[in-house]
Amino acid sequence: MSLDAWILGAPLKVLRQEDHPYRETTLATLGRHELGLSRRQSAAAQPGCEIFLDGRSIYLPGAPAPDRAWFDLCRELGYEPVHHWDWDPALILFQQVLPALAADWHEPPLSLNAHGLPEGVLSLASLRQTFAEAVSDLRQDSLGPVGAKVAETFEWLPLRAVVFHDDAQLPLDFEGAGSCGRVSLWLGIHRDRAVALDGPTPFGPGLRRWVAAAGSGDMAPVEAFLRAAGLDPEPPKGFEAAFDSALHRLCYRLEGPLDDYRRTYPVGIPWHHGPRERLLGRTIVDVRPGNPPMLVLDDGTEVALDTAPLPSWEHGGI
Repeated sequence: MSLDAWILGAPLKVLRQEDHPYRETTLATLGRHELGLSRRQSAAAQPGCEIFLDGRSIYLPGAPAPDRAWFDLCRELGYEPVHHWDWDPALILFQQVLPALAADWHEPPLSLNAHGLPEGVLSLASLRQTFAEAVSDLRQDSLGPVGAKVAETFEWLPLRAVVFHDDAQLPLDFEGAGSCGRVSLWLGIHRDRAVALDGPTPFGPGLRRWVAAAGSGDMAPVEAFLRAAGLDPEPPKGFEAAFDSALHRLCYRLEGPLDDYRRTYPVGIPWHHGPRERLLGRTIVDVRPGNPPMLVLDDGTEVALDTAPLPSWEHGGI
């Protein structure tokens, strides 16, 4: 398969495909793991599939998400929401792995929705659609030039990634129920100009207070959002109040789907790591000249080089 947009840090290799009288099967490897795909009929009599990982079933038709083993594998092979912000474990499985496994299957084709997913699967794609619909409603209800500029700001800042932080398991009970903990929504067109909305752990139902994360340096959050949207960073009078009101509306619309989505994520997998953890084990694949020069790592991360000269021996040392 093409590796141009491949997310995981190991190649997928299809070993063989079999066409039995009643069901088709495919076997493949993903790094040191084994994958299997077998045709299954969904409860609605639609053509579906069952997916196996290392001999264990991780997905059956009608399930809202793959089993925890797939999430563990994605984390093991380098998936990080902030960096791979157009993807999540469900999209990787159903939009990248599944098409490769079922490429030579015969009729009937698998039953997939508009996002290329089996019906009932919750994913980042559906959250992005919900956020886009909320922004569209914001545009229709905007009043005056200030409201129009607020709507334009969010039109240029689509939802790209959802990051559940390491403390997200705290408000969950032993069944994994309850509203999700601290979460960040990353918005933007370009990752190097992204902005974030932070939702701290709520104290009860409906008590989450979403806030725009502060910009870099001394930049105010509103200015950071306007710059990220490519708009005039000088907000007009009344913009901040209208911005906060719109932020509340957008996130309120997202709360229910976001809680449902959080319940598909297993508890206890650290999806958000600091800079040190993100750089451990990476390989330098390119050096881009500039001021400062940038190191490009094998996962696409860019690291700026500090070109300041080291102290000479005459100024001290060991």
